[in-house]
Amino acid sequence: MSIRCVVDDLKEGMILEEGVYGGKDVRMPLVAKNAILTNYLIEKLRINGVKEVKVIMPEKNTSLMEVKKQAPTISPKLRHESVSYISDLFAVAQGRFEDASLASKTIKQLDNVVDQLVSSLSTEGRSMVNISDLKSYDEYTYHHSLSVSVVSIAIAQYVGFTGKRLTQIGKCAMMHDIGKMQIPLQIINKPSKLDDDEFKEIMSHPSKGAMYLEQREIGDEELWAGVKYHHEKYDGTGYPDGLSGDDIPLMSRIISVADVYDALTSIRPYRRPMQPADALEYVMGGASNMFDFDIVTAFLEKIQPYPVGSLIELSNGVIAIVINNEFAMRPVVQALESSAIMDLYNDRNCLDLVITNMFLETTDA
Repeated sequence: MSIRCVVDDLKEGMILEEGVYGGKDVRMPLVAKNAILTNYLIEKLRINGVKEVKVIMPEKNTSLMEVKKQAPTISPKLRHESVSYISDLFAVAQGRFEDASLASKTIKQLDNVVDQLVSSLSTEGRSMVNISDLKSYDEYTYHHSLSVSVVSIAIAQYVGFTGKRLTQIGKCAMMHDIGKMQIPLQIINKPSKLDDDEFKEIMSHPSKGAMYLEQREIGDEELWAGVKYHHEKYDGTGYPDGLSGDDIPLMSRIISVADVYDALTSIRPYRRPMQPADALEYVMGGASNMFDFDIVTAFLEKIQPYPVGSLIELSNGVIAIVINNEFAMRPVVQALESSAIMDLYNDRNCLDLVITNMFLETTDA
């Protein structure tokens, strides 16, 4: 049921039907469309002067609260710390702080954070990455860097990285876009198509990032190469050097897949986010031309597009909750209104149904 509701009457669990815009960047939503409201988000709307919003109210007798949600891939505390340190490092790279010692201090903090990420992803029961709990539409660059780091670590674990190599790729992925701090913001956030000069500027960010890190002796040659070549494509059509196949460093091949998937599923000023299944199809379609086939295979083993407890919408308009995701792309779901169970993979009556939307749940942290 869809209603208009004044902010003071909002309750946790309501779903925002339309994005609410405001704040510092009017092109980005203050709270995104399809966000499941929490007390934090309700207060965020209130302090930004929002008076009324349009929401979807799940029926009170639904099974929404009966399904135990999967544990987050990383804790809210670790996510907050990671984003904070990434923000500090990128601020230094952008020249907003003159204290040179801050970069060294922040790198040490990032090392500790990456160690915690590796440990968290190695914990029993957290072998799959729930990408949805990493999503945030505030401070996109920093959250994107964290998401790419988490997914890259997970892929690397699957292909056999251990110990310091896992920490290395986590750190490399976290800093893969640091070169964008030297690109004008109006180009980064341009809502329309880039012209040739602007695109060349964007294409310079991997090399600029690697050079920045090398000049400050942050990391080593393997890390610098990982940053520099994360936009190379397996068929040789990428940049900056047109490398192909195994000539592309393995870390870059891993980060490339994680980077593209997270970018596709994130909201940007110039486009809407893809649904997880559509983004997975895009990545699979790019195996052996854009991406290393073996890395795509590892990625598909580690990513979890529809975690148990996710609220989704089907192509017939039914809103349901995921109750079993053994078959990741075609989970078992339960309709909120009728409580009907639908097995999208095995039930022949459900073969014509697809997931058209996943409602975003934003944590309070």
